[in-house]
Amino acid sequence: MVGTASRSDLHDAGRIVLRVLGVAVGAYAASAALVAGAVALLMLAGADKRDAFTVCSILGFAVYVALALWAAAVRRLSVLFGVLGLTTALGAALGFLPAFVGRA
Repeated sequence: MVGTASRSDLHDAGRIVLRVLGVAVGAYAASAALVAGAVALLMLAGADKRDAFTVCSILGFAVYVALALWAAAVRRLSVLFGVLGLTTALGAALGFLPAFVGRA
């Protein structure tokens, strides 16, 4: 029958949408959080805020590309979202570190 999708086709389409969201949004969020965390660590180490941001932003693009390629290649969606979620949480936690230490 033309125009009807089977349950398996809908399941596969949902997995594709989740994979694309993981590659586009998840990798971006994780790399942005890692950039924020790296800037915070460099600031705590004594680097100037502008210099730390410039260096980490440049490196952040390479991190984003690497995460996006990995996200497209990983087999299981649970591993994909687990790693991206933990990476985002770690970067965000590191990003707030100067505020906790009092050197924001």
